[in-house]
Amino acid sequence: MKVGLLGLGTVGTGVYEIINHQRGNYFASSKQEIVISKVMVRDIDKKRKVDVPAEYLTTDFKDIIDDEEIKVVICVMGGLEAEYNYMIQSMKRGKHVITANKAAVSEYMDVLYKTARENNVSFLYEASVGGGIPIITSLIQILRINQISEIKGILNGTTNFILSKMSDEGWDFEETLIKAQELGFAEADPTADIEGFDVSRKLSILSSMSFGFHIKDEDIKKRGIKEITSADIDTINDMGYVIKYLAHSKLEGNTYYATVEPVLLSTKDIMSNVNEEFNIISINGDIIGELQFYGKGAGKDATANAVVGDLMYIINADFRKQEIVLDQQLENGGIKEFSGKYYLRADSDNHEEFSHIIDTISDFSNNKKIIFNRSKVFVVTDEVRADQFEELVLELKSKNINLFYARIYS
Repeated sequence: MKVGLLGLGTVGTGVYEIINHQRGNYFASSKQEIVISKVMVRDIDKKRKVDVPAEYLTTDFKDIIDDEEIKVVICVMGGLEAEYNYMIQSMKRGKHVITANKAAVSEYMDVLYKTARENNVSFLYEASVGGGIPIITSLIQILRINQISEIKGILNGTTNFILSKMSDEGWDFEETLIKAQELGFAEADPTADIEGFDVSRKLSILSSMSFGFHIKDEDIKKRGIKEITSADIDTINDMGYVIKYLAHSKLEGNTYYATVEPVLLSTKDIMSNVNEEFNIISINGDIIGELQFYGKGAGKDATANAVVGDLMYIINADFRKQEIVLDQQLENGGIKEFSGKYYLRADSDNHEEFSHIIDTISDFSNNKKIIFNRSKVFVVTDEVRADQFEELVLELKSKNINLFYARIYS
């Protein structure tokens, strides 16, 4: 079997090494010859960490799409529109498609499924969520018996690394981000991670599969972690909580609710003990109850392993026609289904600001604990609905008050 590979970056290199350099046990012992015969790259002359014969490299997608011997196309270039179009073209030419591109899957899941079904090919995307955690395959299996009502998890290794180091080492956000970039955990442009887009796309994929309705990234309320300060970390630690970046979606009747946000977890919570680049995903089914999946959520080997795992399904003819059907009619309920006590830190430079902060909070929460220390107001409210607390925050921000807040999971 011949395979076409789009992209030879970190993940693409890992995939190439497992297959063509026979790093995987299967490929070292298999009697069937399986080889990546064409690799599409942007620059053929670029120096690379992996040795690829010159005749394997191309900058022209036609060299892959027109090769009838290539039965599978692996898409790990990144980006959105270009790779999406390559996937569609490949499936229309009868080629199976494997991708790690969470942005494309999240945005075009319905069209990609439809195209795969119409052309009787497989569309697999295990590596798009959870790195080396086999969550997509497991979720498909669970959905054969269960209805899924809730998904919750830590889905981004970069932000989890940053928050872990801020909590454990006492570093501030900017210092930790630079360290994460030096170690290769964060991209040069970390926006997708720290603003929540990466997590939101992953939650979009899992929620769409689980709830049977295409939920796009843009449909999920998200906020990032860059407003967290060392003062927040110290206070939260003293309160006996751990701060984590959590993805959470629920299905109630014909309405879904989804959010990506920093939250406070008890130190006894399993998720509070998931650190650095590791991920955890919790799925709640009506029959099986809660299941949790844990493992490395990022990195060359973990993601490449997930890509090649999908290839194994195709090699062994284990792939089936797409089982996920996105035919439900659901409404977006926003975040009003989420509620809890809230931690709030607001910076106050004068008495007028301090009074405005306290008065505004009092409009939403009767019972509250307040600490004032060095021009910072720290507040823990009683239980407030998430959408109502957002109104409180907007009121404070309208007065240019610098703040950070997080819902407390009890």
